[in-house]
Amino acid sequence: MTYKYTAQLTLATVLSQLINVQQDNRIIQDLMARFPTLPALLDATEDELRAVSGIGVVKARQIISALDMARSICLRATFPSIVRSARDIFNHLRVEMQYLPKEHFVVVGLDNKIRTLFWEVVAVGSLDAAIIHPREAFRPVLNRNSGAVIFVHNHPSGDPTPSKEDIEITKRLRQAGEILDVRVIDHIIVGFETYCSLAEQGHL
Repeated sequence: MTYKYTAQLTLATVLSQLINVQQDNRIIQDLMARFPTLPALLDATEDELRAVSGIGVVKARQIISALDMARSICLRATFPSIVRSARDIFNHLRVEMQYLPKEHFVVVGLDNKIRTLFWEVVAVGSLDAAIIHPREAFRPVLNRNSGAVIFVHNHPSGDPTPSKEDIEITKRLRQAGEILDVRVIDHIIVGFETYCSLAEQGHL
């Protein structure tokens, strides 16, 4: 099953929870045609939703409110107190990150016992050398006196396979961590319902 096909099934499931399937199946089909991905639906305005036949002001606002609430819940969710594996981080961030239309680079600060202290988005866009500089990546870590860190970013394609650039960035971040005396635990790539740990692959 491809990432695209699985994502479409998830989008259909989300829409079926917001709209009466028995009465309005055509509306769901029209919405999926106009907004083929969940990121596209999340970014839809009230006017864009109302442009779909059968969706009025009330239904458009219900859809937007439900999606906003889901986003808010994801953001408020609490990290596990102790990180035991890359999956712990993935399970917390996947709902928030796997649907993002652009790459987001997240810093997860930890203490020396690998307990989570905070997480923060430090960059958005293509993760090349111009966007992710160790100075920016480690700034929140140093400001909050974190002894260790896990870096996370998403692949909008849904495929978490690391690129050459991902591996190079990981190497640079590890080297910077050694200089700054901050332990780099992992660099995790979030895909659609799956992830890749650069540490597990031997790059850290």
